Amino acid sequence: MKRNTTSRARLLGAAEEVFYARGIATTAVDVVARAAGVAKPTLYAHFASKSALAAAALANRHERRAADLQARLEEAEPGEPRLLAVFSWLASCYRDDNGRGCAFLNAAADSPADEPVAAAVREEKTWLLNTLTRLSGEAGLVRPAEVASQLLLLIDGVAGRVLVRGADAAADVTATAARAAAVLIEAARPQPWRA
Repeated sequence: MKRNTTSRARLLGAAEEVFYARGIATTAVDVVARAAGVAKPTLYAHFASKSALAAAALANRHERRAADLQARLEEAEPGEPRLLAVFSWLASCYRDDNGRGCAFLNAAADSPADEPVAAAVREEKTWLLNTLTRLSGEAGLVRPAEVASQLLLLIDGVAGRVLVRGADAAADVTATAARAAAVLIEAARPQPWRA
Protein backbone atom coordinates (compact mmCIF):
# COMPACT_ATOMS: atom_id res chain seq x y z
CA MET A 1 0.00 0.00 0.00
CA LYS A 2 2.83 2.39 0.81
CA ARG A 3 4.28 1.82 -2.66
CA ASN A 4 0.96 2.73 -4.32
CA THR A 5 0.71 5.88 -2.23
CA THR A 6 4.27 6.77 -3.16
CA SER A 7 3.59 6.11 -6.85
CA ARG A 8 0.46 8.27 -6.73
CA ALA A 9 2.34 11.10 -5.01
CA ARG A 10 5.16 10.90 -7.55
CA LEU A 11 2.63 10.94 -10.39
CA LEU A 12 0.89 14.01 -8.97
CA GLY A 13 4.18 15.84 -8.49
CA ALA A 14 5.39 14.95 -11.97
CA ALA A 15 2.04 15.87 -13.53
CA GLU A 16 2.05 19.27 -11.83
CA GLU A 17 5.54 20.02 -13.05
CA VAL A 18 5.26 18.61 -16.58
CA PHE A 19 1.77 19.91 -17.37
CA TYR A 20 2.69 23.36 -16.06
CA ALA A 21 5.86 23.50 -18.13
CA ARG A 22 4.56 21.88 -21.32
CA GLY A 23 0.77 22.13 -21.27
CA ILE A 24 -1.83 19.40 -20.80
CA ALA A 25 -3.07 18.88 -24.36
CA THR A 26 0.40 18.59 -25.89
CA THR A 27 1.88 16.29 -23.25
CA ALA A 28 1.43 12.53 -23.50
CA VAL A 29 0.89 10.50 -20.34
CA ASP A 30 4.08 8.59 -21.17
CA VAL A 31 6.05 11.77 -20.45
CA VAL A 32 4.41 12.12 -17.03
CA ALA A 33 4.94 8.43 -16.24
CA ARG A 34 8.64 8.70 -17.14
CA ALA A 35 9.02 11.87 -15.07
CA ALA A 36 7.42 10.08 -12.11
CA GLY A 37 9.57 6.98 -12.62
CA VAL A 38 6.59 4.66 -13.02
CA ALA A 39 5.20 2.51 -15.80
CA LYS A 40 2.22 3.67 -17.83
CA PRO A 41 -0.03 0.89 -16.38
CA THR A 42 0.78 2.24 -12.89
CA LEU A 43 -0.41 5.67 -13.99
CA TYR A 44 -3.70 4.20 -15.22
CA ALA A 45 -4.06 2.15 -12.04
CA HIS A 46 -4.26 5.45 -10.14
CA PHE A 47 -5.98 7.69 -12.70
CA ALA A 48 -8.62 6.71 -15.23
CA SER A 49 -7.48 9.24 -17.82
CA LYS A 50 -5.04 12.03 -18.52
CA SER A 51 -7.81 14.50 -17.64
CA ALA A 52 -8.33 12.81 -14.28
CA LEU A 53 -4.58 13.00 -13.61
CA ALA A 54 -4.42 16.67 -14.62
CA ALA A 55 -7.45 17.52 -12.46
CA ALA A 56 -5.94 15.70 -9.48
CA ALA A 57 -2.63 17.53 -10.01
CA LEU A 58 -4.48 20.85 -10.06
CA ALA A 59 -6.37 19.89 -6.88
CA ASN A 60 -3.03 19.02 -5.28
CA ARG A 61 -1.63 22.41 -6.30
CA HIS A 62 -4.75 24.13 -4.97
CA GLU A 63 -4.42 22.49 -1.54
CA ARG A 64 -0.82 23.65 -1.26
CA ARG A 65 -1.65 27.17 -2.46
CA ALA A 66 -4.62 27.48 -0.11
CA ALA A 67 -2.43 26.47 2.84
CA ASP A 68 0.28 28.93 1.74
CA LEU A 69 -2.22 31.77 1.43
CA GLN A 70 -3.78 30.98 4.81
CA ALA A 71 -0.35 31.14 6.45
CA ARG A 72 0.35 34.47 4.73
CA LEU A 73 -3.00 35.90 5.85
CA GLU A 74 -2.42 34.85 9.45
CA GLU A 75 0.83 36.87 9.43
CA ALA A 76 -0.89 40.03 8.16
CA GLU A 77 -2.84 42.56 10.19
CA PRO A 78 -6.62 42.18 9.88
CA GLY A 79 -8.50 44.39 7.45
CA GLU A 80 -6.97 46.02 4.39
CA PRO A 81 -3.40 44.80 5.08
CA ARG A 82 -4.67 41.22 5.03
CA LEU A 83 -6.47 41.84 1.75
CA LEU A 84 -3.34 43.32 0.17
CA ALA A 85 -1.30 40.39 1.51
CA VAL A 86 -2.95 38.32 -1.22
CA PHE A 87 -0.77 40.19 -3.73
CA SER A 88 2.48 39.51 -1.86
CA TRP A 89 1.42 35.85 -1.73
CA LEU A 90 0.79 35.96 -5.47
CA ALA A 91 4.26 37.41 -6.09
CA SER A 92 5.83 34.60 -4.04
CA CYS A 93 3.84 32.00 -6.01
CA TYR A 94 5.21 33.27 -9.31
CA ARG A 95 8.71 33.56 -7.90
CA ASP A 96 8.60 29.97 -6.62
CA ASP A 97 7.06 28.59 -9.83
CA ASN A 98 9.60 30.36 -12.01
CA GLY A 99 7.05 30.13 -14.65
CA ARG A 100 4.30 30.50 -17.06
CA GLY A 101 1.56 32.40 -15.27
CA CYS A 102 -1.37 30.77 -13.52
CA ALA A 103 -1.42 26.98 -13.82
CA PHE A 104 -5.20 27.04 -13.48
CA LEU A 105 -5.86 29.55 -16.25
CA ASN A 106 -3.32 27.79 -18.46
CA ALA A 107 -5.14 24.50 -17.85
CA ALA A 108 -8.51 26.08 -18.63
CA ALA A 109 -7.20 27.37 -21.95
CA ASP A 110 -5.67 23.98 -22.71
CA SER A 111 -8.65 21.72 -21.91
CA PRO A 112 -12.24 21.37 -23.14
CA ALA A 113 -14.85 22.90 -20.84
CA ASP A 114 -16.53 19.56 -20.10
CA GLU A 115 -13.41 17.93 -18.69
CA PRO A 116 -12.53 17.34 -15.04
CA VAL A 117 -9.74 19.89 -15.52
CA ALA A 118 -12.26 22.68 -16.11
CA ALA A 119 -14.06 21.71 -12.90
CA ALA A 120 -10.79 21.90 -10.95
CA VAL A 121 -10.11 25.34 -12.44
CA ARG A 122 -13.60 26.59 -11.52
CA GLU A 123 -13.15 25.30 -7.96
CA GLU A 124 -9.84 27.18 -7.60
CA LYS A 125 -11.23 30.44 -8.97
CA THR A 126 -14.40 30.15 -6.88
CA TRP A 127 -12.30 29.55 -3.76
CA LEU A 128 -10.14 32.60 -4.53
CA LEU A 129 -13.17 34.80 -5.24
CA ASN A 130 -14.82 33.64 -1.99
CA THR A 131 -11.59 34.32 -0.09
CA LEU A 132 -11.35 37.82 -1.54
CA THR A 133 -15.02 38.47 -0.78
CA ARG A 134 -14.55 37.38 2.83
CA LEU A 135 -11.44 39.52 3.23
CA SER A 136 -13.15 42.52 1.64
CA GLY A 137 -16.05 42.12 4.08
CA GLU A 138 -13.68 41.79 7.02
CA ALA A 139 -11.99 45.00 5.86
CA GLY A 140 -15.37 46.74 6.06
CA LEU A 141 -15.46 47.61 2.37
CA VAL A 142 -18.65 48.64 0.61
CA ARG A 143 -19.92 45.93 -1.80
CA PRO A 144 -17.30 43.32 -0.86
CA ALA A 145 -18.36 40.88 -3.60
CA GLU A 146 -17.85 43.54 -6.26
CA VAL A 147 -14.46 44.50 -4.85
CA ALA A 148 -13.48 40.83 -4.74
CA SER A 149 -14.45 40.40 -8.38
CA GLN A 150 -12.37 43.43 -9.34
CA LEU A 151 -9.39 42.12 -7.38
CA LEU A 152 -9.71 38.73 -9.04
CA LEU A 153 -9.63 40.46 -12.43
CA LEU A 154 -6.36 42.07 -11.37
CA ILE A 155 -4.99 38.71 -10.24
CA ASP A 156 -5.97 37.04 -13.50
CA GLY A 157 -4.44 39.98 -15.38
CA VAL A 158 -1.17 39.38 -13.55
CA ALA A 159 -1.27 35.78 -14.76
CA GLY A 160 -1.67 36.91 -18.35
CA ARG A 161 1.17 39.41 -18.10
CA VAL A 162 3.49 36.85 -16.52
CA LEU A 163 2.64 34.34 -19.24
CA VAL A 164 3.40 36.89 -21.98
CA ARG A 165 6.39 38.68 -20.42
CA GLY A 166 7.92 35.78 -18.50
CA ALA A 167 8.76 34.99 -14.90
CA ASP A 168 11.23 37.87 -14.68
CA ALA A 169 8.32 40.32 -14.97
CA ALA A 170 6.30 38.73 -12.16
CA ALA A 171 7.52 40.93 -9.31
CA ASP A 172 6.94 44.17 -11.22
CA VAL A 173 3.56 43.09 -12.58
CA THR A 174 2.38 41.92 -9.17
CA ALA A 175 3.52 45.18 -7.55
CA THR A 176 1.61 47.15 -10.19
CA ALA A 177 -1.50 45.07 -9.51
CA ALA A 178 -1.11 45.62 -5.75
CA ARG A 179 -1.04 49.39 -6.31
CA ALA A 180 -4.19 49.13 -8.43
CA ALA A 181 -5.78 46.99 -5.70
CA ALA A 182 -4.98 49.68 -3.12
CA VAL A 183 -6.84 52.22 -5.29
CA LEU A 184 -9.86 49.91 -5.55
CA ILE A 185 -9.81 49.31 -1.81
CA GLU A 186 -9.58 53.03 -1.09
CA ALA A 187 -12.57 53.68 -3.36
CA ALA A 188 -14.56 50.96 -1.58
CA ARG A 189 -14.06 52.30 1.96
CA PRO A 190 -17.27 53.47 3.62
CA GLN A 191 -17.76 57.21 3.18
CA PRO A 192 -20.04 59.38 5.36
CA TRP A 193 -21.90 60.58 2.30
CA ARG A 194 -22.69 56.98 1.31
CA ALA A 195 -24.58 56.31 4.54
